[in-house]
Amino acid sequence: MMLLVLLLGCGKAATTCDAVCEHLVLECGYEAFPSFDSCLQGCVYEEELGADMGGELGCLEKAGCDTFGILECERKFGVQADD
Repeated sequence: MMLLVLLLGCGKAATTCDAVCEHLVLECGYEAFPSFDSCLQGCVYEEELGADMGGELGCLEKAGCDTFGILECERKFGVQADD
């Protein structure tokens, strides 16, 4: 139920985060997230802190499932991104 509230309250962020987590968890099996829900919660939190999740999504799609590519996307577009 809390996830539903989280999704409804986030609008566009939830849509972008859904796509990010589908890529990381469902397509790549990225081990940093034990579940789709944990990925989604982390993504929405990052978005609220100012991360460019749309930019990160595009980067992730180019990186495929390469772990180093995924980490580079987080570095470039995440909360601690270089401006």
